[in-house]
Amino acid sequence: MASPAPAPAPGTVPPGHPRGLSTLFFTEMWERFSFYGMRAIFVPFMGLAVAEGGLGFDKGQSGSMLALYMSAVYMMSLPGGWIADKFLGQKRAVMLGGLIIMIGHILLALPALASFYAGLGCLVIGTGFLKPNVSSMVGQLYAKGDPRRDGGFSIFYMGINIGAFAAPIICGFLARSEWFKGVLADAGINPHYSWHIAFGAAAVGMAVGLTQFWFGRANLAGVGDAPSNQTPTERSRNQKILAGIGAALVAFPALLIAAHHAGFRMTSAPLGKLMSLAERGTIELSDKVIAMSIDQERISNVFGVLLLSIFCSTFYFLYRKAENDKQRKGVLAMIALAIGCVAFFALFEQAAGVMNSFADERTNTSIAGREFPAEWFQSVNSVFIMLLSAAFAAFFTWVVAKNLAFNDIKKFGVALIFMGLAFVVMLPAAGGKDVSPWFLVGFYFFSTVAELFLSPVGLSSMSKLAPPSAAGLVMGVWFLSTSNGDWLAGKAHALTETMSEGTLFSVVIVGAFVVAALMFALGSYFTRKVPLESLHQGHEAIGGDGTIGPVAASQATQVTGNGIAGFATAAALWPVVLTDERLGLAITIILGPSALLLAFKGMRECKGGGALPEARVAGSGGTAVGGYRFSLITFPLVAGALLVAIIKNL
Repeated sequence: MASPAPAPAPGTVPPGHPRGLSTLFFTEMWERFSFYGMRAIFVPFMGLAVAEGGLGFDKGQSGSMLALYMSAVYMMSLPGGWIADKFLGQKRAVMLGGLIIMIGHILLALPALASFYAGLGCLVIGTGFLKPNVSSMVGQLYAKGDPRRDGGFSIFYMGINIGAFAAPIICGFLARSEWFKGVLADAGINPHYSWHIAFGAAAVGMAVGLTQFWFGRANLAGVGDAPSNQTPTERSRNQKILAGIGAALVAFPALLIAAHHAGFRMTSAPLGKLMSLAERGTIELSDKVIAMSIDQERISNVFGVLLLSIFCSTFYFLYRKAENDKQRKGVLAMIALAIGCVAFFALFEQAAGVMNSFADERTNTSIAGREFPAEWFQSVNSVFIMLLSAAFAAFFTWVVAKNLAFNDIKKFGVALIFMGLAFVVMLPAAGGKDVSPWFLVGFYFFSTVAELFLSPVGLSSMSKLAPPSAAGLVMGVWFLSTSNGDWLAGKAHALTETMSEGTLFSVVIVGAFVVAALMFALGSYFTRKVPLESLHQGHEAIGGDGTIGPVAASQATQVTGNGIAGFATAAALWPVVLTDERLGLAITIILGPSALLLAFKGMRECKGGGALPEARVAGSGGTAVGGYRFSLITFPLVAGALLVAIIKNL
């Protein structure tokens, strides 16, 4: 991984910004154009009748797909960032990710459900490669302590908002405009293909971003290059982990096929029935077509269980990595922030589902007698961000100057209060028809204010609190929290299939205020017990009678990591086994061996490193023993899950 440039001598900082900033600015602007363009039309397209060019999904199906897609996008940022750090370098990862994203949008532009699912998969993988790494490259443009750094990131984030503003307007117009549909009809093209052309516009945007990134790569010399300083041992270990990531990506579709009732139910039909089968999805195989019907809700629920398992396991791992009482309290504060983050994104991302449908089905979308696409409401958030950012920066400067600042956990509480108020605004309009667009404008105003309280401090707060030995997990914790919140937001949209909007909004309001109260209570607790501004300073020595040498510390980390990973994988099998016998058996067969392999590897490394209970390494014995015990527990967990699954399937 490339390092930032050397720190400049005082008074020698060059004027302006590095030329590479413009390259990354436009790359991210066009990538966000493609992301937010697709996000704006995603739910309306799924809910649109097949006869009108959509997929004919009900809200339960479309909400489950939204939950699965949005959460998977952020989840994939973890392996995407790791692969770039260890193998590709950020520069190649951005190029590869952009190419995969473009292919994904092209697949979405094809009028078949099979290409729709394949396109979503490409978007998830491509965004996982591009999103975390392009931001990392911006940081590498500046030396540590460079006064231009904050300004550079502000410019970069402006590119994000420009893309997020323009995309819903352009893609929404292409999808909905009667004028454009008339143009298509005059050209002999089915007017309902306008939705697929809108997806294609997102592909064009990504292609433009890739082109300028390729021609501007000379401005990024020495930034985002592939790592070249790995030892053979590190390289070998990283290759094994990469193989595991690849196996997991392959195992997921294999799982869908194995669990036919929860994944694919396959039938064959003559090629002549292609158009009639497009409603359910088609893949052409010589003279046959395989039609696939996917149980979106069941798959989404399984993914949610896995997300929660990983989320809990990560924080347990961080707690075990803490080396003293102050660090352990810091991890507890991280958990408080993560809870606030999950709750916030569970509410904020309802803009993509619940509010998108509300705009489409219940809102008056006309100005001076002229109709406009409902997707245009998705641009309001970006407008408010650009209008309010400077005011909020001045506000927080004033708060600090007046010594009125409050800690970051309480800022999360304030954000949740404003999110609750956003839904209070919507409550009178619930269930209405042809309601004023100002209700949605009010919703986006309050949700933007909430975002400006939380987003600028979220990741920074996590980095202050994480144990130094696990600092690299901070970005992962933030993405995990966002992923869990996005999953909940998608499931909220699915609830509107059976729950009235008024009931949903009321539940959300109460939930927002309850979690906000929890944030204020936790913020007060940590202010008294562990001042957050000092948690990143003065870490005590490790252990009381010695320090951990590099080899012993590494072995303790490996043992704990493998043991917990195996245990978490095994534990995640049980909720599925107990609720669905066939899917539980399929998951146990596929993931069980991985859990056992991790446990066995943890025990072997523990034994080989001399970190067994009877031979503790000074300062690391407790950590190593914890990993060893988790490895032991994994074996009966997997065996029990397999036994129960087999019995339930008899």
